[in-house]
Amino acid sequence: MCPGEPFLYRTARVRATFPKDEKECSDRPYANGGACYELEFYIIVNRCENIPEGLYHYCPLDHQLCKISDKNSYLETLLKNAETATVPPCNPQILIILATRFPRVSWGYESMAYALTLKHVGVLYQTMYLVATAMNLAPCAIGGGNSDLFATATGCDYYAETSVGEFMLGSRA
Repeated sequence: MCPGEPFLYRTARVRATFPKDEKECSDRPYANGGACYELEFYIIVNRCENIPEGLYHYCPLDHQLCKISDKNSYLETLLKNAETATVPPCNPQILIILATRFPRVSWGYESMAYALTLKHVGVLYQTMYLVATAMNLAPCAIGGGNSDLFATATGCDYYAETSVGEFMLGSRA
Protein backbone atom coordinates (compact mmCIF):
# COMPACT_ATOMS: atom_id res chain seq x y z
CA MET A 1 0.00 0.00 0.00
CA CYS A 2 1.13 3.57 -0.65
CA PRO A 3 0.43 5.86 2.30
CA GLY A 4 1.34 9.03 0.42
CA GLU A 5 -1.97 10.26 -0.95
CA PRO A 6 -4.19 9.90 2.16
CA PHE A 7 -1.32 11.35 4.21
CA LEU A 8 -1.05 14.41 1.98
CA TYR A 9 -4.82 14.92 2.08
CA ARG A 10 -4.74 14.95 5.87
CA THR A 11 -1.71 17.20 6.20
CA ALA A 12 -1.44 19.59 3.25
CA ARG A 13 -4.59 20.01 1.15
CA VAL A 14 -6.28 23.36 0.63
CA ARG A 15 -9.60 23.36 2.47
CA ALA A 16 -10.62 26.85 1.34
CA THR A 17 -9.22 30.00 -0.30
CA PHE A 18 -9.97 33.64 0.46
CA PRO A 19 -8.61 37.09 -0.48
CA LYS A 20 -6.46 38.98 2.04
CA ASP A 21 -4.62 42.24 1.41
CA GLU A 22 -4.83 41.81 -2.37
CA LYS A 23 -3.34 38.30 -2.08
CA GLU A 24 -5.04 34.93 -2.20
CA CYS A 25 -4.68 33.02 1.04
CA SER A 26 -5.78 29.53 2.00
CA ASP A 27 -6.89 27.36 4.87
CA ARG A 28 -5.03 24.08 5.33
CA PRO A 29 -4.83 21.41 8.06
CA TYR A 30 -1.76 22.99 9.71
CA ALA A 31 -1.25 26.41 11.26
CA ASN A 32 0.59 29.10 9.29
CA GLY A 33 1.31 32.72 10.15
CA GLY A 34 -0.68 35.07 7.95
CA ALA A 35 -2.25 32.15 6.05
CA CYS A 36 0.39 32.63 3.32
CA TYR A 37 1.30 28.90 3.20
CA GLU A 38 4.63 29.34 1.46
CA LEU A 39 5.63 25.68 1.84
CA GLU A 40 5.43 23.41 -1.20
CA PHE A 41 5.59 19.62 -1.17
CA TYR A 42 7.87 17.73 -3.52
CA ILE A 43 7.64 13.96 -3.21
CA ILE A 44 10.24 11.44 -4.30
CA VAL A 45 8.54 8.08 -4.61
CA ASN A 46 11.08 5.33 -4.15
CA ARG A 47 8.87 2.32 -3.37
CA CYS A 48 5.11 2.79 -3.38
CA GLU A 49 2.33 0.56 -4.58
CA ASN A 50 0.29 2.07 -7.47
CA ILE A 51 2.51 5.16 -7.88
CA PRO A 52 5.50 4.94 -10.26
CA GLU A 53 8.95 5.90 -8.96
CA GLY A 54 9.93 9.49 -9.59
CA LEU A 55 9.64 13.09 -8.49
CA TYR A 56 6.23 14.69 -7.98
CA HIS A 57 4.90 18.07 -6.95
CA TYR A 58 1.82 18.00 -4.73
CA CYS A 59 -0.93 20.38 -5.87
CA PRO A 60 -2.85 21.02 -2.62
CA LEU A 61 -5.78 22.83 -4.24
CA ASP A 62 -6.65 19.83 -6.45
CA HIS A 63 -5.16 17.20 -4.09
CA GLN A 64 -3.14 15.81 -6.97
CA LEU A 65 0.40 14.58 -7.54
CA CYS A 66 1.93 16.06 -10.69
CA LYS A 67 4.90 14.15 -12.05
CA ILE A 68 8.04 16.16 -12.68
CA SER A 69 10.47 13.41 -13.65
CA ASP A 70 11.20 9.70 -13.56
CA LYS A 71 13.76 8.40 -11.11
CA ASN A 72 17.22 9.63 -12.09
CA SER A 73 20.70 10.13 -10.61
CA TYR A 74 19.69 13.39 -8.86
CA LEU A 75 16.81 11.67 -7.10
CA GLU A 76 19.00 8.69 -6.23
CA THR A 77 21.47 11.06 -4.58
CA LEU A 78 18.73 12.88 -2.65
CA LEU A 79 17.41 9.49 -1.43
CA LYS A 80 20.92 8.34 -0.48
CA ASN A 81 21.54 11.59 1.42
CA ALA A 82 18.30 11.08 3.35
CA GLU A 83 19.26 7.48 4.09
CA THR A 84 22.66 8.41 5.49
CA ALA A 85 21.15 11.22 7.60
CA THR A 86 19.22 8.68 9.70
CA VAL A 87 20.54 6.39 12.43
CA PRO A 88 20.46 3.56 11.66
CA PRO A 89 20.52 4.28 7.91
CA CYS A 90 17.06 3.79 6.40
CA ASN A 91 16.25 3.81 2.69
CA PRO A 92 13.05 5.91 2.38
CA GLN A 93 9.93 4.60 0.68
CA ILE A 94 8.78 8.18 0.23
CA LEU A 95 10.86 11.32 0.72
CA ILE A 96 8.91 14.53 1.11
CA ILE A 97 10.98 17.63 0.46
CA LEU A 98 9.49 20.87 1.73
CA ALA A 99 10.37 23.93 -0.32
CA THR A 100 9.58 27.54 0.42
CA ARG A 101 8.35 30.10 -2.04
CA PHE A 102 9.98 33.17 -0.53
CA PRO A 103 7.79 35.83 -2.22
CA ARG A 104 4.66 34.37 -0.56
CA VAL A 105 5.99 35.02 2.93
CA SER A 106 8.30 37.99 2.36
CA TRP A 107 5.56 40.37 1.17
CA GLY A 108 4.15 40.53 4.68
CA TYR A 109 7.09 39.62 6.90
CA GLU A 110 10.10 41.05 5.04
CA SER A 111 13.28 40.64 7.14
CA MET A 112 11.90 37.84 9.31
CA ALA A 113 10.58 35.76 6.40
CA TYR A 114 13.24 33.04 6.56
CA ALA A 115 12.95 32.62 10.35
CA LEU A 116 9.16 32.44 10.03
CA THR A 117 9.47 29.83 7.26
CA LEU A 118 11.60 27.61 9.51
CA LYS A 119 8.98 27.93 12.26
CA HIS A 120 6.33 26.91 9.74
CA VAL A 121 8.42 23.86 8.85
CA GLY A 122 8.41 22.88 12.55
CA VAL A 123 4.64 23.32 12.81
CA LEU A 124 4.15 21.25 9.67
CA TYR A 125 6.49 18.52 10.98
CA GLN A 126 4.34 18.28 14.11
CA THR A 127 1.20 17.85 11.99
CA MET A 128 2.95 15.29 9.79
CA TYR A 129 4.11 13.27 12.83
CA LEU A 130 0.62 13.32 14.36
CA VAL A 131 -1.08 12.24 11.13
CA ALA A 132 1.52 9.54 10.39
CA THR A 133 1.18 8.14 13.90
CA ALA A 134 -2.62 8.10 13.62
CA MET A 135 -2.30 6.28 10.26
CA ASN A 136 0.16 3.75 11.77
CA LEU A 137 2.94 4.88 9.41
CA ALA A 138 6.66 5.28 10.01
CA PRO A 139 7.57 9.01 9.95
CA CYS A 140 11.01 10.61 10.29
CA ALA A 141 11.99 14.26 9.94
CA ILE A 142 15.50 14.65 8.57
CA GLY A 143 18.02 17.21 9.76
CA GLY A 144 19.88 17.35 6.47
CA GLY A 145 19.23 18.23 2.87
CA ASN A 146 20.88 19.64 -0.22
CA SER A 147 19.24 22.80 -1.59
CA ASP A 148 21.50 22.97 -4.64
CA LEU A 149 20.74 19.39 -5.65
CA PHE A 150 17.01 19.99 -5.04
CA ALA A 151 17.07 23.00 -7.38
CA THR A 152 18.86 20.95 -10.05
CA ALA A 153 16.47 17.98 -9.70
CA THR A 154 13.31 20.11 -9.84
CA GLY A 155 14.41 22.91 -12.14
CA CYS A 156 13.31 25.46 -9.53
CA ASP A 157 14.99 28.86 -9.26
CA TYR A 158 17.11 28.52 -6.11
CA TYR A 159 16.35 32.12 -5.04
CA ALA A 160 12.59 31.93 -5.61
CA GLU A 161 11.89 28.42 -4.28
CA THR A 162 14.34 26.29 -2.35
CA SER A 163 14.24 23.29 -0.03
CA VAL A 164 13.99 23.92 3.71
CA GLY A 165 13.10 20.49 5.13
CA GLU A 166 12.88 16.77 4.43
CA PHE A 167 10.58 14.12 5.86
CA MET A 168 10.66 10.36 5.26
CA LEU A 169 7.44 8.36 5.26
CA GLY A 170 6.88 4.66 5.00
CA SER A 171 5.03 1.62 6.16
CA ARG A 172 5.78 0.16 9.58
CA ALA A 173 7.73 -3.12 9.60
